[in-house]
Amino acid sequence: MAKPSSGTSSTIRGVMLAREAGISVQQVRNYEQAGLLPATTRSAAGYREFDEQHRQALVAARALVAAYGWEDAVTIMAAVHRDDLKTAVARVDHAHAELDSERRRIQQALHAFEVVVTHPLDADPRMKAALDQMDRQGASLRVGQLADLLGVRTSTLRFWESAGLVRPTRDRATGYRVYDRASARDAHLVRLLREGNFPTAIIRAALTEMHSSADGRPERVGAELSRRDLQLDERSLRRLRADAALVAYLDWRNGRSDLRG
Repeated sequence: MAKPSSGTSSTIRGVMLAREAGISVQQVRNYEQAGLLPATTRSAAGYREFDEQHRQALVAARALVAAYGWEDAVTIMAAVHRDDLKTAVARVDHAHAELDSERRRIQQALHAFEVVVTHPLDADPRMKAALDQMDRQGASLRVGQLADLLGVRTSTLRFWESAGLVRPTRDRATGYRVYDRASARDAHLVRLLREGNFPTAIIRAALTEMHSSADGRPERVGAELSRRDLQLDERSLRRLRADAALVAYLDWRNGRSDLRG
């Protein structure tokens, strides 16, 4: 990026900055008011006076808004303009850490759905027979019956319920827990994932994805998670490009400072 040849720089009209960035003059003003651009001076007539620093800052700010969102971009650029580089880079680090955490959650969820797909409900003859009978008779399973089918203790089912993983209903006459086909399926999935040593948070996320899917098929949910994983790659690349624009702006500011020496 071009640097000014001396300690002073010529005035740039706001309309020219806006045209170069492909935004409106009002948006340029909004950027300045938010701290994304350095504060402007005013002409004798009261008009804002922009210069080369505002042009350079606008390039970085636009990239940061696109990659990090408005709030993070404001935090980063406002910190730069008050010479608080520690806050700026800390916000960048935090945003990248958030992406890393999200990536790990998606990968864990994808692994979880691989387990679910390779161990379908129909693969368990006893469970399939019980569910088929439930469908025919419109019946439900009691906690002891489901625990026996899954090979777990009734206390385990109650723990899963307290953790929000399985949601039985109550028999109106007796008050006992009863499990319909959906809650029995959830219990089956929880058992599989617990056997795979998946943490409760991942199991809960996997069940949420299953419930939000139109047909609840693990294959469809796994495809959606894979799509989100690819989107995460795109977000990471956008942030890397924004980081490059930020570094270029910081280098420009340092070069200007050296010239003013």
